[in-house]
Amino acid sequence: MTRVGRLGRPNGLKGFLGLYVEDEDLGHFQPGAVVAVGGRDLTVHAIRRGNKGHEVAFEGVIDRSGAESLRGADVLVPERRQLAGDEFWPSDLVGLTVTPGGGEVVGVEHGPAQDRLVIQRGELRFEIPFVRDLVPVVDIEGGFVEIIEIEGLNPQ
Repeated sequence: MTRVGRLGRPNGLKGFLGLYVEDEDLGHFQPGAVVAVGGRDLTVHAIRRGNKGHEVAFEGVIDRSGAESLRGADVLVPERRQLAGDEFWPSDLVGLTVTPGGGEVVGVEHGPAQDRLVIQRGELRFEIPFVRDLVPVVDIEGGFVEIIEIEGLNPQ
């Protein structure tokens, strides 16, 4: 099972919950879709835009109390969506060797403007925006990423 979202606080009285989800994964939340939440299968009743993102309601969850019992739960689906040619799963990036300069990708931080690769180089840990201008080569099969060293952005 693959995590595609997380449920937030209840919104309103009719069982809607905040939904933390990447826009690319919204297809998993169309009415009638079945997702796993807290060890049980739930059918999506409705999805709508909310003040701070999206809100979702499930069949059988008809009030705020029922929604509260799901708060904070991960939403899982059986398979990952297909990635575009320039997209990568964070778990596939962790462990890649960094060239030039050495080091290893030890994490991916998600941000509002862009994601950042977390790189460990000896005792130094730093982040680099994960954009093509600064990370022109990602070779999952070869086991490395190439970064552009910029004075002041990357440690020397």
